[in-house]
Amino acid sequence: MKKIFVFVFILALCVSLSACDPGSYYLSFDELTKNVVQIELIDYNNTDQKGFASWVPDHSDDLLPFDNSKCTVVKQLDDEKAVDFLKTLSNSDILYHYYVFNSPRGISLRLTYENGDFLIVNCDSENEAFVGYIGKYSGDGQVLEFYGCFSSYHYFERLVDMFSDSDGYNNEI
Repeated sequence: MKKIFVFVFILALCVSLSACDPGSYYLSFDELTKNVVQIELIDYNNTDQKGFASWVPDHSDDLLPFDNSKCTVVKQLDDEKAVDFLKTLSNSDILYHYYVFNSPRGISLRLTYENGDFLIVNCDSENEAFVGYIGKYSGDGQVLEFYGCFSSYHYFERLVDMFSDSDGYNNEI
């Protein structure tokens, strides 16, 4: 009887630990290249950002709209660098629906689509942590879709570094 209890306990533990995997998601390179018309490095001064206690439940109703008045454009990526940037982004592993924060904050990337919608890509750059916010907004800032966050900080860091190349950005904003 004791062996059965231990076996059931270990089995339940394995199931519960493996059932919490958020899974991976990759943005489509083809969709990005067809629709993205502008890529910017921004600073989003968002004092309203809140963290979630757990990423497991669906927090989509708690996500905040994007407030353009809190956004400062730092740099615009030169068009010649866009394809490399989008390829790097589409090869970056996203923890699908991994809810950490209700909104982005700080240094972020904004990819604007030709229809006015935009994608925000953000990580906790202050702590160089993978946790962040990747989501799509309508032109007026309403949340359209939440993707999650990167599985590693280096994905975000690599994208931000593409703006530091003197041939890669346009400061004439």
